[in-house]
Amino acid sequence: MTEENNNRKSEKFMDTGSVEVEVGAAQTPDQQYQHLRRQMESLYQNLRTARHAINNDVAVIMAMAELSQRNPAQSAKLAQLCLEKSPQITATISGFAELFNGTLSMHQEPRNP
Repeated sequence: MTEENNNRKSEKFMDTGSVEVEVGAAQTPDQQYQHLRRQMESLYQNLRTARHAINNDVAVIMAMAELSQRNPAQSAKLAQLCLEKSPQITATISGFAELFNGTLSMHQEPRNP
């Protein structure tokens, strides 16, 4: 079930995508700017999604810790629920980082050997 939740969270990220350009067709500086602007907006939306998911998971962990203090008999069960949140946070961060790095690598200047 945890892996299913991780997959569901990674699917929340939108593809920053690239606008298809015909081979041989040159983009004007204005078109390049608009394309980069759309990608930045998409990255920002993905960052908001990641931040929201992480905040929710951290809030659950904090609530479980507080409940565990108030009801020690349930601490084992609550601890298990807290442990399940860690991989979800990691998956959220990894999903956004992969998307961010992919977008960044699309715009790196080619290196001359």
